[in-house]
Amino acid sequence: MKYTAKLLDSINRCMIPKLSKNYNEKTKSHVEIDIRNKNLDENFERVIKYLKDLTLVGNKDASTVISSLYILYKELKYNFPWNNDKHYEYARKLNFYFEVLGNVPLEMVLRRKSAFNVQEIFDNILQVCNSKLTSQDFKKYPALVDIFCMLITHLNEYKVELKPQKIFPILLLLIDDYITSNKRKGLLGSMMALQNMKQKDFDGGNYYEVLYRSLKRTFSEKDFKITLSTHECLIELCRIFPKDVKQEKLDDMYSGLLNEIAIESNIHRKTQCFKFLRFLLTAHGLNCVRSNTFKEIMYDSLELCTNEVVAKELLMFVLACLDEWVVQCWCVWQLSTDYKMISVLLKVLYTCKVEQHADTIQSLIIILICLNKESDKKLLVANLDKAKFLDDKVFKFRIEKIKLILTKVKF
Repeated sequence: MKYTAKLLDSINRCMIPKLSKNYNEKTKSHVEIDIRNKNLDENFERVIKYLKDLTLVGNKDASTVISSLYILYKELKYNFPWNNDKHYEYARKLNFYFEVLGNVPLEMVLRRKSAFNVQEIFDNILQVCNSKLTSQDFKKYPALVDIFCMLITHLNEYKVELKPQKIFPILLLLIDDYITSNKRKGLLGSMMALQNMKQKDFDGGNYYEVLYRSLKRTFSEKDFKITLSTHECLIELCRIFPKDVKQEKLDDMYSGLLNEIAIESNIHRKTQCFKFLRFLLTAHGLNCVRSNTFKEIMYDSLELCTNEVVAKELLMFVLACLDEWVVQCWCVWQLSTDYKMISVLLKVLYTCKVEQHADTIQSLIIILICLNKESDKKLLVANLDKAKFLDDKVFKFRIEKIKLILTKVKF
């Protein structure tokens, strides 16, 4: 007990203290970092001495000690702005002595089966992080933020149980922060946490609702990586939503995403939005018919794809969404109101340079024509004959292919 208390005190003295101001604030140096470096030089050898005098295997305080050592090791090892070769050497030394005493490297203590309780160590690390990384202070512990994010990033390598109330408080702080790098860290951590959680992990709390609200606030962020990570988190969250709220959330996401696509001018981000839209169409199914905005979005997006440069980036994903919409919502198709879809598809077929995309467009046109009553089908097929007056041989060949298939369909 005596050695445990001394060891923990020495470890604490080696760690970075809470900074007096946020690390991202414009300043040449933080006095606290200089103090930490001095304390580290004075206390590190004591850590090694007390560690060698302590029997860790079978010690009831082993998890507490190891969690503190793990955080110190990570503070010393990684390429933080304030670390140098001396700190990396301290990290190597700490890892070496711990492996001698514990028969497992400190680096691998959460990943490899050993005499220590991985769950307790993991929970203790989270407890330390949550006690320090509060809404007022998390920017004053920059190293601990990164250590927490590194820990979450490798969740699938640990055999531990996860509780939302231990994982998400810090992640939500990062997602809601105005600094882009923090948002990215929070989103990536949330995605990893969600991938390793089951619906039952959220029993007795509403963290899925709190997380959804934060993700919804990032929905309109223009940073592409934030958009990508937000969509990935929402896809994972849909797997966890209770049945009684899932449809409501999907409806909210679907309408919100359509609005985003309508106003988005960046093609790369627009492409990502269409990828997510395809998922929502599949997940929400026939419920997607509630919004008429989808058709307007498709008209505008297909018009954009008559430009070769835009089509190269966007067309494949627009067509995939339309194809999925037809699968899920074909029953609401009406030529009187939706004829424009066939018209704009023919327009894109005329300008399309990629045969694979042309084949998809042809298939969609055939399906949409076949959804009509017999008199309208015959009228549409007759109108396709107008293509013979055009000089474009490729387009005429594509139209003939459509007509050939349609003639085999009994009207």
